[in-house]
Amino acid sequence: MKRLLIACLLSLLAAQANAKESPFYMAIKAGMLDAGNSATDNAVNAAFDIGYRHNRYLSTEMEYSTTFINGNNSSGNDWSTDVLSVFAALRSNTKVKLKGKIGVSNIEGGNSGLELSTGIGIGFWAAGGLMEVEYTKLDDGLSFFSVGVNYFY
Repeated sequence: MKRLLIACLLSLLAAQANAKESPFYMAIKAGMLDAGNSATDNAVNAAFDIGYRHNRYLSTEMEYSTTFINGNNSSGNDWSTDVLSVFAALRSNTKVKLKGKIGVSNIEGGNSGLELSTGIGIGFWAAGGLMEVEYTKLDDGLSFFSVGVNYFY
């Protein structure tokens, strides 16, 4: 499933790379994945997003996040989580972009299942794209604090 998803995402990016002023964008981000009270040590996840701008305020985003540094739980065992999410995102039309998002996340590992997810963020133009700092609440105990860059075509 992961390989199929990554192949589809890369195909979509390759097709859009030559398009001028396309509504599509991609993001690369990394951050801390916090499992709340059940973890003594946070995991570190990397994420890849593909977004579609419907207008200057509303976007649809698909995000895939996977653990590349495991966390530890209270019993001393390693834990990791993969998350596939779809969000509706609203951004302000200002120099410093405020962001709010709501969607669903399929969480694999730990509390597996489909969950309602919400997030907030702030962004500014840097590093050749829109750099964003985000906090996403994935379920009752799992949250993702990330830093990343959106690249627009």
